[in-house]
This record gives sequence, C-alpha cells and structure tokens, in this order.
Amino acid sequence: MIKAVLWDLDGTVLDTTELIMGAYRYAFEKNRMGDISKDEALSNFGKPLIDVMPKYDADRADELIDSYLEYAEKKHDELVRPFPGIVDALANIARRGFEQAIVTSKTEQFSRHGLELFGLAGYFKTIVGVESTEAHKPAPDPALEGLNRLKVAPDEAIFIGDSQAERLCANAAGIPFVFALWG
Repeated sequence: MIKAVLWDLDGTVLDTTELIMGAYRYAFEKNRMGDISKDEALSNFGKPLIDVMPKYDADRADELIDSYLEYAEKKHDELVRPFPGIVDALANIARRGFEQAIVTSKTEQFSRHGLELFGLAGYFKTIVGVESTEAHKPAPDPALEGLNRLKVAPDEAIFIGDSQAERLCANAAGIPFVFALWG
C-alpha cells in the first residue's frame, strides 16, 4: 500500500527550465566556453552540478558552478513558478494522508526557499538535498534517504520526477517511478 510520495523539485514541482537554461548559458559565457546547446543542457537536468560541470572543464568546474549559482540566485524568484495544477495535486495528496518529500539535486536551503516562495513548503515533511547523501542521483541514495526520513519502505512509496536521473534513482532504490510529463 502506498503511504508516501517522493517528488523531484526542478521540472516536476517547480518550472525552472528557463532559470536552468539561463544559468548554463551565463556560466559558459562568463567562463569563455562558448555556448551550450539546449539539448546538451537538458541532458544534465536532474544531476548535481558537482557531477556535471567537470565534464566540460575539470580544471574550471568550480568556476562554472559558482557562475551558474550566481545567476540562479539572482534570477530565481523572477524566473521560477510552480507548474499549473501542482498546488491542487499536492493538496489532494496531503488531504488523503500521504507523506510527501522533495528529493532534489539542489541544496536543502535553496529548495526550501523556492517552496516557501509559493507557499508549498508545508506539503513536504522533509527535503533531501544534494548535501544529504554522498552519492547523488542516479544512485539510489537520495531516494533511500527520503524513505528513511519518512519511515516507509520502497514498496510503500512512489517517486515522481522528470528526468532519467530520477528514474534510475527510483529504480535502483526499488521505488515505483512516475514520469512528470508536464515539464
């Protein structure tokens, strides 16, 4: 019996595509690395920056991450919105007694800010951020940490996300996965 729902944040609960695309473009331009294609940036969705940026330039990965975060922090509140219908979905799930958690590649603090900005934080018992586990999506560790915090077994939860990283994470943790196709 399902008792809990694990949610990815970016591209699932919050529409952050414009923010993420802008942050990649800004980081690449600022560090004189040319442009990044939309398809290339989209292929990184769901993965932590600490795993993504070294593949572009291992020596300047920290600078790329800093530039990305500089843009994201500056533009977040302007460019991010909850997806249409997500507030109703979260409220209906909560009303039915299911526990909910965010499992994200963002930090817990930055995730909380985004949720609070739109009055969504109260729907989630916990946030599992990038700093919560040593291994990150697509490894199962973040999802397993979410289950642990909610005190539910893998077969008592579902994971909703928008990327292959989340699907692989959920599958490795033994959690049924639902693709969010609205993002």
